[in-house]
Amino acid sequence: MAVLLHFFFLCAFAWMLVEGLHLYSMVVKVFGSEGSKHFYYYAIGWGCPFVICVVSMTSSLNSYGEDGNCWLSLKNGAIWAFVAPALFVIMVNIGILIAVTRIISRISAENYKVHGDANSVKLTTKAVAVLLPILGISWIFGVVAVNDHSLLFQYMFAVFNSLQGFFIFLFHCLLNSEVRAAFKHKTKVWTLTSSSIRNINVKPFNSDIMNGHKGGVTPTKMNTWDKSTNSANRIDLSAV
Repeated sequence: MAVLLHFFFLCAFAWMLVEGLHLYSMVVKVFGSEGSKHFYYYAIGWGCPFVICVVSMTSSLNSYGEDGNCWLSLKNGAIWAFVAPALFVIMVNIGILIAVTRIISRISAENYKVHGDANSVKLTTKAVAVLLPILGISWIFGVVAVNDHSLLFQYMFAVFNSLQGFFIFLFHCLLNSEVRAAFKHKTKVWTLTSSSIRNINVKPFNSDIMNGHKGGVTPTKMNTWDKSTNSANRIDLSAV
């Protein structure tokens, strides 16, 4: 259990590092293609934690699991197999956050000069609030809460880290304009598709009697009802 916890916590930090690197490649310095990025992202997100866990297990397997908890031992320094990578990820993401914030501030200042928009400070603050949860900066409280003498940091870590997923969902899903636009488009597609299916499943009245066709004989021409129905369906599907 301690080994699995070590691996998956390292994976969480590795993917937060991947998010920071991806943000850096989009905003600060654009490099590589999407395919090459994904290869490196998977290597960082899953490969690096696996290598660290293998090295830690082979060097000091007895350091995993104690009497009071299923975690790395604090006595012989095995905890640094988790703290060192976590500190590295946090420091890199803080640097990325500062670089991205500077670019956003510069763009806001230029917009203020051109358009007279005085919301540059508000925009920068909003960008920092949006990026903080997804970069995992709140984990800094968990890194410093490694012993019993840091009870305050343990409480701060428990509060902020438990809300990390909620903030990611709030800022990057509910309040994201692109996500809302995509959801509205998908809802419209679902509505049009369901209405088309209902129109297809509706049985028209027996027009064979009105048109003088005999029972069991397939008419050679499409009746008026079929033409209108298929035309309506073509309009719906083209809109989708």
